[in-house]
Amino acid sequence: MKRAFIHNPFFRLIAPLLFGIMVYLLILLVGNNLADLTQIFSNEELYVSIGLTFLSFESLRFSILMIRKFNISSIRNQIILSISSGVIISLMVITFSLFAYFKWLVGFDIAFRELIIFWVIFGFTGLLYNVLFLSNDYLLRENTLLLEQENKLKEKVELDFLIFRNELNPDLLYESLETLLTSLHLRSEAAEEQIDLLADVYRYQLVNRKKELVTLMEELKALQSLCTLLNHRYQNQIILDQEMDGLEQHHVVPGSFLVALDAVVRNTLVSKNTPLIVKLYPEGDDYLVMQHHLNDKLHLHQESLQNFARL
Repeated sequence: MKRAFIHNPFFRLIAPLLFGIMVYLLILLVGNNLADLTQIFSNEELYVSIGLTFLSFESLRFSILMIRKFNISSIRNQIILSISSGVIISLMVITFSLFAYFKWLVGFDIAFRELIIFWVIFGFTGLLYNVLFLSNDYLLRENTLLLEQENKLKEKVELDFLIFRNELNPDLLYESLETLLTSLHLRSEAAEEQIDLLADVYRYQLVNRKKELVTLMEELKALQSLCTLLNHRYQNQIILDQEMDGLEQHHVVPGSFLVALDAVVRNTLVSKNTPLIVKLYPEGDDYLVMQHHLNDKLHLHQESLQNFARL
């Protein structure tokens, strides 16, 4: 969390200077008018006002630091104690400084009426100082909480992305091996083709598992291999219709189309009477559409749906 503004060296030096000038002018205006300011204005008194303001600000800052060391759990009690102690300490410092200035430098005691004026002005100053600090402190706390929530959300997204990117789809491997075992006894050429396609799909996922993006052409090539591999199981009833001319150099998350097609195939009834036709085409400049007719299975494959939700 960033430090509060009261601890900033520039604020500690410049704020008393500006506010001290305002306090001195305010004191001069009590019982006088603007025309009298040039006659009663004194550089020495101005410096004293600036010095008193500096002592007031530093005492208020000191009281805030002391209150923070107690680690009071109740926010309400912390605010009340911070304001009350800060104002009291500030007025004590101002009173002692005024008595010391008037007695040792001016040579006489300060009038009670003038002391009341200083108490009112610096009492209000202490209240305003604490209100500004507490407002700033509240904003810092809120911003810190928001940043922590954003960081947690970012970590979750990165973790989900990592899980998605490293997902190797073991169900696809087992099903492909089962189909491969059947093909070995019937058609050796089909078995060799399945091995090559399975190797292409998993090689693509392993090679690109540490990449954030790949070209659309690479993704489509792997998607075609997956579609051909699945057709060995579904007797060529999965048709991939794509219109991607001119978009090959666009980039996508590696494995995104593979996850989408896997979720579609696993949760859709596919047969000779109802083949699965998956269309890929761009829509406008911002969207890429994967479309198919809905023909959901009675029992949905939850893992593929979870992977698609992650996507």
